[in-house]
Amino acid sequence: MGYKINRNYALSAGQGDSRLAAKKYIIVHDTGNDNNKGDNSAKNEASYMKQHWNNAYTHFIVDDTAIYQVGEPGYVAWGALNANPYSPMQVELAHVNSQSRFRESYTRYIWLIRYYANKYNIPLTLDGSGNGIKSHLWVTNNFGGDHVDPYGYLSKWGVSKAQFAKDLKNGVGSTSTPKKASYFTWRPHWIYTQAAVKAYKDIKDVGTGKNVSKTYPPKTQLSTKDLKNKRFQLTNGLWVTANKDFVNNLYYTPSGKVKTVQSVRGTYRYKDLAFKQKVDGFSKGTKFDVVKVVKYGHTSRLQLGNGMYISGNKLINKYVE
Repeated sequence: MGYKINRNYALSAGQGDSRLAAKKYIIVHDTGNDNNKGDNSAKNEASYMKQHWNNAYTHFIVDDTAIYQVGEPGYVAWGALNANPYSPMQVELAHVNSQSRFRESYTRYIWLIRYYANKYNIPLTLDGSGNGIKSHLWVTNNFGGDHVDPYGYLSKWGVSKAQFAKDLKNGVGSTSTPKKASYFTWRPHWIYTQAAVKAYKDIKDVGTGKNVSKTYPPKTQLSTKDLKNKRFQLTNGLWVTANKDFVNNLYYTPSGKVKTVQSVRGTYRYKDLAFKQKVDGFSKGTKFDVVKVVKYGHTSRLQLGNGMYISGNKLINKYVE
């Protein structure tokens, strides 16, 4: 199945960048803004970019009604700072206000990305090394800037990064339903970020991208004091999402099944749960067989077959099986 491209807001001759782009990246975005109804149509975005192209523009904007072209594919667009010269196609996913509208928008978005990736012989891999499809978050991490889209918006409608990568690789039918987001229903004292996570002073702003107080990079350890409406309040008073695609409990829990872990940066073994009697140390990459997880205060320890203990912190000893 294919879709027609609406060129009503395509840049005219003499507008836009005249440089041919290197065929390395397809850069994917979401528009990052909406009106009070949670809806910012692709038509409105395309019209705005057409009028203000000398500030910033991408090649396409997609929603459930149409795919609008602004920039000319194959040429440099201005949507991703210093990554622009390496991307012959950049696309924005416009915000909509219902699951059914999102499903149709997302299907068109995936189709368009796959079409141009195939046209320019760009691998259908997401945020990996080398050529491929790159999120704006990947651009931020590798070229600079502060954008982290499109993962927050995709997550709002139940699409994880893993699902997004799978759909880019395999395609998605118009009747398929994105995986429902999973949220914490209990409050771990310690959590860590699995992706860049925005923090807000007001719980109502979480997930909107507005009034962001701070952005925590991946693998940041955070302590919590409340869980409300699928949001964690941190001990510093800020609020973050409780979506499991973005945050995870920092310590293994006794109810979890852990057989083997591997040291991330080196670890020590102890005779006691309080970690006062150190026995020896091991280098990065060492694997340990775990007998059981033992709760210790707001943390946990992993008991080994010889009765000794190592840290139950997932960023110190990562899960293998």
